Parts: sequence; structure tokens; C-alpha cells
Amino acid sequence: RRVGGVGVKKIIFLMLTVFALLLMGCGGSKEEKPQAEEQNTSGKQVLNIACWPDIIDPELVSAFEKKYNCRVNYDVISNNEETLAKMQAGGAQYDMIQASDYMVEIMIKLKLIDKIDKSKMKHVHNMVPFLRKPAYDPNGEYSVPYDWGFTGIVYNKKYVKKVPTSWADLWDPDYRNRVILLNDSREVIGMALKKNGHSNNTTNKAEIDNAIADLKGLMPNVMAFDTDTIKQKVIAEEAWIGMMWSGDASFVRNENPDIGYVVPKEGGVIWADNMLIPTTSRNPKLAIAFIDFLFEPKNAAKNFEYIGYDQTNLDAMPFHTEEFRNDPVLKEARDNANKGEWLKDIDEAIVMYDRAWTELKSGM
Repeated sequence: RRVGGVGVKKIIFLMLTVFALLLMGCGGSKEEKPQAEEQNTSGKQVLNIACWPDIIDPELVSAFEKKYNCRVNYDVISNNEETLAKMQAGGAQYDMIQASDYMVEIMIKLKLIDKIDKSKMKHVHNMVPFLRKPAYDPNGEYSVPYDWGFTGIVYNKKYVKKVPTSWADLWDPDYRNRVILLNDSREVIGMALKKNGHSNNTTNKAEIDNAIADLKGLMPNVMAFDTDTIKQKVIAEEAWIGMMWSGDASFVRNENPDIGYVVPKEGGVIWADNMLIPTTSRNPKLAIAFIDFLFEPKNAAKNFEYIGYDQTNLDAMPFHTEEFRNDPVLKEARDNANKGEWLKDIDEAIVMYDRAWTELKSGM
């Protein structure tokens, strides 16, 4: 779920370009102001949302529709940049969207999302402590953190005999063509930066160049850069060791008991996906009701047992199964959350990352 990372100035330029094209295509006419609420032909209210695939239990969506006599349109998105592009183009009128930490920061700067009146919610107030006022939303005004996790090392105990403790273990020559990396520039370059003791948000060219040189030395071990089918490759034991989000690692371990997961001693990326309300929302009240419905403790427990990621709502934990509460992968991430560093918007420095990433992958 952690894809890319674009600079704010680049985004503003793209947004102005798209806006100008829209004006030309519409003869310069002004867009009508959205109605306060959208209803379908049957008179039911409509809630338009954009979220990751398989991130909400469909049974809960149906239960919400029944309780509020509404219809939920679920638009599946594959990455943060896709959501951003749709919002900038103005073609998608979402009432609620999902976005990751660094993208929340960008959307706040671009004034694409509204503050959320949490006084209208009953169930979002007992958050995991470090997510109550996260770095990307310092006052906790614009976002409701939904799920979270850590990017760590996944490994197969059948082939990796010594438990890895450091990102440097991926460079072991015994793992030639058996290492899998996320197909994500900030994650992979950030991993190499962490290995060398640097911030994964550095804008220092020498540190980035050093990380890329290090990664070039890793390439003989790398079988693939993958975010879409990484779980399948690890379950099938094509990959023996590599990077993985903790939620995916938990899923993989449940499918293959030989799978282990560790947070490296150098730390890594900590991330959270968030529920947000766009400034163009037609049904903000229903969006608030939907978010709060998902956070009702029993609903939240059912939901996260279904999706397999770790949640933010402490009130839901007593309703979880013992298996979920003691999941060794999720517990490893919880116990090492203090080793995490959020990805941040690095503005124009993203150009250095993009160039370095292209150079790295072109030489594979």
C-alpha cells in the first residue's frame, strides 16, 4: 500500500495543468456546486468511497447499507497517486477516501481534504497512542488512522537457517536470486538508507547515491521487485527472504507456517492508512457515520479478522480472537513501533529518488 511519493510543487503544477484542460474542454463554464447530499433514483442516500481492495469486510458494508438505508459505491484504488489524480481531475466525487500517511500530508497542503468533526463520532477516540496525533497530521484533525504496520524482513525458515536481524542480511550471497523487494522506490531506497544509518527521508544526494551503489550490489540476489504478487511468491517458496509489509507477512505466515518475520535492528518504514473526507464530499455526515460504524468495537474486530492487518482501535482488542491478539507477525510490529520512521513528502528531492530508482531498475 506504500506506493511512490511525489513532490508538492510537481503536484500543484500537474493540478493547474489538468484544471486548465478541463476549462478548455468545458468552454470555461463553472462547475455546479455539489448538492448537500446525493441520492439515487430510489430515494436512498449514496455514499461514494475509494479504498484499497479487500480492506473492508463486504458483510460490514452490507450491514451499514441496511442500518442507514443507503447504498455504498466502493471504488477500488491501487495506490495513493491514483486517488490523488482522480481528485485533482475533479471527475470523481468521493465522500470518503483512503490514503497513506505521506499522502495525507500532501492532501492537507493542497487543501483537498476537510477537517473531520470527531465530536460526531463515538468510537474513534481510543487509538493506538502514537497514532492519536501522527507526524503527518500533527493535530489529528484531518485523518482517522485505520490500519497500520511496519515494513520488515520476511523469511522462510526452511532456507534461511539463521534468523535475520539486519537489512544487511539480504546481501548474503547464499540468497542469490531468492530475495524479493517491494516495487516501491521510497521503500527500497529507504531500506538501503536505513541499512547505512540514514533517514529514509534524506535529501542528501551523497547518502542517496551511496544507497543506490549498495543496492546495485544486491541485484544478483534480487529475483523481483513486486508488490502485487509478492505474497504468492513467498508462499510458493520462490522467494526465501525479502521486504514485506507486516499485514501481508501475517497473511503469508497463516498460509505457510515456515514463514518468519522480523523488524531489523536499524528500523524501517512505519505506515498507516487513513480515512479522509474530501472537500468535495456530497455526503460528509454519512461518511462520518460510516467511519464510526467501522470503528464500533465488535465491527472493528470482525473487520480486521477478515482483512488480516493490524488496527488502531484499542477498544476492539477484547473482541478479537486470541490468535489475532497473539499473532507473532503483528506482535513483532507492535513491539518495535518505536523503530519506525514515517515516509514524508520530500518535495523536489523526489526527483533524485526517481532518477536513482530508474537507474537501479534499468541495470537489473
